Amino acid sequence: MANDITMNKQGQTLGRKGLETRQRLMFASRRLLYTHPLPDITAVAISKAANTSSASFYMYFDDVQDVLYALSLEAGEEMAEVAKLLERPWDHTRSEEEALRIIESLNQVWSRHREVLRYRNLEADRGDPRFEELRMNTYIPFIERFAKLILAVNPAMGGRKKGDAYAEATVLHAAMERLAALDPVVMERGLGAKRVNAAIARIIVQTLRGSAADSDSPADPASATKPKRAAKATKTKVEDNGAEGPVSTAHP
Repeated sequence: MANDITMNKQGQTLGRKGLETRQRLMFASRRLLYTHPLPDITAVAISKAANTSSASFYMYFDDVQDVLYALSLEAGEEMAEVAKLLERPWDHTRSEEEALRIIESLNQVWSRHREVLRYRNLEADRGDPRFEELRMNTYIPFIERFAKLILAVNPAMGGRKKGDAYAEATVLHAAMERLAALDPVVMERGLGAKRVNAAIARIIVQTLRGSAADSDSPADPASATKPKRAAKATKTKVEDNGAEGPVSTAHP
């Protein structure tokens, strides 16, 4: 856990005061991310915002990137809790509500940590292995659990493949992450978060239903080409008046 830090950079055990100072530095760094350009966020600026000295900053962090990594780790832990929601039983009679529960939980984490998560993604895109690992540690469990949900509806058999479920889960997660990362003001200037979230929920439900439909396809591809028995109208003699007419049809 991000908060399970017991020692400072000098190897000294952290007491209550030390933990509070470290938290103040992290809080100040988060606040500066929202109010200052990244190049202006320095150890001096963070220390000043936290009402402590630069020397104190280096007791807890190597540099600015180090404190932002710690913030990214915290955000990742909250995101992991969202992924765990996919382990709960899925009520298929209320699929859109279930999907919205996941979407809104993801959005809430982004709302609390938007600038931190943007920084994490920026560093990951630039090739920093620590931040890339953080990002993938968040993405992979989410995608795996989403894929398992798809496969629970539609077992990997016949025309359905496990790889397809993982591909669909990846696409759904990417769409949710990208939209959650948008500035809420920008979102509301467009279609609005409520409408967009509802659309994603419908797409999730359609994906699940589509998967289930795929699983109904015959395992034997050759059998799919066999003509279905046509419904035939049968005629019989009506003894009362000698007329002929359709009496029944075969069940579809």
